[in-house]
Amino acid sequence: MAPALPPTAAHPVADHRPTVIASLRGKLRRKLEDRVVVEAAGVGYEVFVPPVTQQELLNAKAADGDAADEVALEIHYHATQNQPKPVLIGFTSELDREFFEKLITVKDVGPMVAARSLAAPVGEIAAAIARQDEGYLRRLPGIGPQKAKNIVAQLQAKVAKFALAKGEAVSPEPAAVVAPDEEALRGLVFDILVKQLGYRPSEAAPIIGAALVRRPGVTTPEELLDEIYRGGRKA
Repeated sequence: MAPALPPTAAHPVADHRPTVIASLRGKLRRKLEDRVVVEAAGVGYEVFVPPVTQQELLNAKAADGDAADEVALEIHYHATQNQPKPVLIGFTSELDREFFEKLITVKDVGPMVAARSLAAPVGEIAAAIARQDEGYLRRLPGIGPQKAKNIVAQLQAKVAKFALAKGEAVSPEPAAVVAPDEEALRGLVFDILVKQLGYRPSEAAPIIGAALVRRPGVTTPEELLDEIYRGGRKA
């Protein structure tokens, strides 16, 4: 079956907007240089896959018939008046797609630039943004000095949850587990700032203390990191 771009959605929903493809599950029919073809319900969908997704699909087998592996992709659907031909951009996790959708809000970072730049795990890129490491960002495909500056300026305070995903994913704690006390919370966030985000210990402790003064009711590392990035700059 020859690779084919997905047709423009022809059946409007009740509010008369075109149907948008949000996810795909089907047989992997083709692996191309930067795209795959997934067959779902008899239709072959061509999906652009960023480098991080290509790595996740490295061992997935593309073939005709039943020999093909089944894959599931979270989809960003891109079509505009200037580019009416739809482009599907695929990710193996909802978190990766959500980070990508943050990235395309940055000035001069369009969907294809953003997709091609994802050549490292999202958690690592987010950690670089959080520590304002423009040098790291400039090493990503298609990200020059000005784009790196824009990414840091616009996203530095918005990537804490993605930076926390660096490395192996952590299973959510059961709802019955009691939230950590303040000292435990300080310790958790101190480790994240120093070991994952590149802060010096002498920087991390006062930053955490100032954030807790501004927002004493925080109970999770994510909330405390959000307050750190909202309320102050790295020293």
